[in-house]
Amino acid sequence: MAVSSYTENNQVYWQAYVNLRSSINPKIRLQKRIKEIESEKAAKNEEKRLLADLSKQIARLELQGSNWEKVIEKWELDKLAYRMSDLVKTTILDYSALLQNWTKIWYGRPAQDLNRGDGRDVLKFAQEMGKSDVFVRRLKNTINLVYTWGIEEKLIVGPHVSPVYGIDLGTQKEQSVPEILTRNEVQTLIAKADEKNHHWAPIWKGALLTGMRSGELNGLQWSGIEMIAESDAKVQDTLAPERRRYGLIRVHRTWNTRTKSYGPTKGGYWRTIPISMELYWFLIDLKKKTGHTEFVFPRSWEWNKGYQASVLRTFCADLGLKSVKFHTLRACFATLLIQSGVSPTRVMKICGWQDLKTMQRYIRMAGIDEQGATEGLNLLPVRAQRPQEPSQEAINASEESANNQVMNQVVSLLDFKAAR
Repeated sequence: MAVSSYTENNQVYWQAYVNLRSSINPKIRLQKRIKEIESEKAAKNEEKRLLADLSKQIARLELQGSNWEKVIEKWELDKLAYRMSDLVKTTILDYSALLQNWTKIWYGRPAQDLNRGDGRDVLKFAQEMGKSDVFVRRLKNTINLVYTWGIEEKLIVGPHVSPVYGIDLGTQKEQSVPEILTRNEVQTLIAKADEKNHHWAPIWKGALLTGMRSGELNGLQWSGIEMIAESDAKVQDTLAPERRRYGLIRVHRTWNTRTKSYGPTKGGYWRTIPISMELYWFLIDLKKKTGHTEFVFPRSWEWNKGYQASVLRTFCADLGLKSVKFHTLRACFATLLIQSGVSPTRVMKICGWQDLKTMQRYIRMAGIDEQGATEGLNLLPVRAQRPQEPSQEAINASEESANNQVMNQVVSLLDFKAAR
């Protein structure tokens, strides 16, 4: 702001100049100059008038804020540029695309003008388009996330909550029973893949024995695996399962089919997976085939293109198994571990889950909380509850058969070790 004099055509004039910038949004700036004022006093009066006028204009501009599409754009750019962001690049792009696809009806409108009615319209439209409850909740949460960021960054002035905040979507319903393979089905899948010498067999085994995601398996290198020597492993084989130590796999990166590059894991942090006995000997055999390369698992064009789900679905369908996607193998790993007695907290660490809700889903799939709960009913007659006690001859025959099976297994185990 300034009042000054100047000379023009031998005549002395005064001018008033005001330059204002918003304290809320520094990008909002207004300036104006008035010339040919006859006196200093009149110039100072004009300065006061300009100051009041421009202040009102800036206040109106501040209340308008940014349009919704600009808020989305700036959120994406900020998160991609911010190295300490709690979201990985693919998640940021997914969130941005989700909002661009489903909130276009809000484009061209100041974000501050959006109200709860607008929020209900968007969520209702998604439901009418047949989207699942999970999808609609994700859409709502993403709108909340970006809108709240806009308020914090002063791009949205006025409202203190997003247009979908507090909208009741009802009790979340799980659309269907999650697809899963039983232990017998997993064993059938592995056996048939080996029998047919399927080129995906090693990758499927790796997923089932580690619980790693497809992209993590794709990016796994031999340098990320620490294993003991074979001579030490044979000693470990003789120990009780809880005392065996074969080594660790360090998971710290994943292949992204969209960006065609390797990046951090989905959670953005590294984790370790303990190597079991069968995983150890599987890796020893695999290293004889791929040990000359940096990658643990054989390369596949379908894998790099992101077709891992369709390959597995086709193979399972041909076997008469449930046609499952690749990510289901990770669910099988978690569920079978829980069923075998591994604590859910340890499974969470191995698989890299931080959300307890995700873990609860696999606990329900495993059914460990329900096992034995119905044993105390005792409603049926005794004869119907349990079979008639066998004769002594039947007991002796059963024990003899069991002993023979044990001896057969001992011979088989020794042959297995000798072969190694």
